[in-house]
Amino acid sequence: MPVQTQQVTDPLLSVSKEFLANPYPIFAELRKSDPLHWSEKGGYWIATSYEHVHFILHDLRFGKRLNEWSGNPLLKKIGMKFFPSLEGYTNNMLNENPPEHTRLRSLVNKAFTPKMVAEMRPEIEKIANDLLDKVEKKRHMDFVADYSFVLPITVISRMLGVPEEDRDHFHIWSRDIAGVLDPNVGTGKLIVAMFAAKALRKYVMPLLQKRKANPQNDLISALANAEENGIHLTDGEIVANIILLLAAGHETTVNLISNSLLALFHNPEQFAKLKENPALIETAVDEFLRYDCPVQMSRRLALEDVEVGGKKVRKGDLIVVLIGAANRDPAQFPNADTLDLARAENKHVAFGYGIHRCLGAALAWNEGDIAISTLLKRFPNIKLTVDVDSLEYKTPFSLRGVKSMPVTF
Repeated sequence: MPVQTQQVTDPLLSVSKEFLANPYPIFAELRKSDPLHWSEKGGYWIATSYEHVHFILHDLRFGKRLNEWSGNPLLKKIGMKFFPSLEGYTNNMLNENPPEHTRLRSLVNKAFTPKMVAEMRPEIEKIANDLLDKVEKKRHMDFVADYSFVLPITVISRMLGVPEEDRDHFHIWSRDIAGVLDPNVGTGKLIVAMFAAKALRKYVMPLLQKRKANPQNDLISALANAEENGIHLTDGEIVANIILLLAAGHETTVNLISNSLLALFHNPEQFAKLKENPALIETAVDEFLRYDCPVQMSRRLALEDVEVGGKKVRKGDLIVVLIGAANRDPAQFPNADTLDLARAENKHVAFGYGIHRCLGAALAWNEGDIAISTLLKRFPNIKLTVDVDSLEYKTPFSLRGVKSMPVTF
């Protein structure tokens, strides 16, 4: 058991509304007093500095397969009991270590290509404009419900080749599966996530069989046909990675778009600069990602003893990597708590780093770019209709975004 020398409270054990609204001051305190902190009650390490987070995400001595963490008997107990339901979620590349991760990622990369993302730009622009057309005459909308939620779920639905009328089901399933991302997930959320994964598998499997018999120009067909050295993805692996694209890709992009506009509301001077110079969006998207990233944390399991920051992390220890804290580290980012849309040197870790860097980073970046650019071109006078501090944030904490955002324009 690591020796704890600092008297620092683990903010993840009891997530308050105040912490959800603004975790960054607490991150700063933790980073200053104990940047690699052992949480006695949580039974895991918490990494908050950019140096440590970057190192852990990159070093292959830290891996996935978090179900092997001995410190969470609840996860083992529930996971063993309901494993047939959970398997469709966990059997994806995000939860694997090399060499299995290498094989899965290589095959999925053959389907989810840069060319496919580039070809989607006109389609994403059309979706954004269609959504704004629907609310233009009303002169008001809930930015989350009417725009930032609908745009990415419509994009991924079309990429996968599933009917748009099913997007609400996808939202519920992705939200329920994302509930297991908190470091102290309880029995209830685990069971809900397992049943959501089971429901999603039940929906996707017949669609996959149809695409195998009659391939279309969509991502499911591409995954079914992905091949390397005669090896294909199994049906279970295809479904698992579709679940990953939905759960990890949709919810995070919703929050990227919402957090970007919210950052502009919090920083009217920067908002004015972006409206005056729309070309700033080229650096603005990365700054939005750094300033208030949609994914606040990730987790890694030590696969062997490793020294980090002068402390010995033992094989089998879990490390909660606070991406949001790393992206506000003044040792890496000058004026880290300041939104600077022209920030050129911006090596944020909002998409992760190393072999598990987000597969959909380019798609998410493009959606954020198009969503905000189109919005400001169409509705440059958009305003928040409530006090910015009254907005309520969603849970789990790991996926940062507001529940709703009423605006006029």
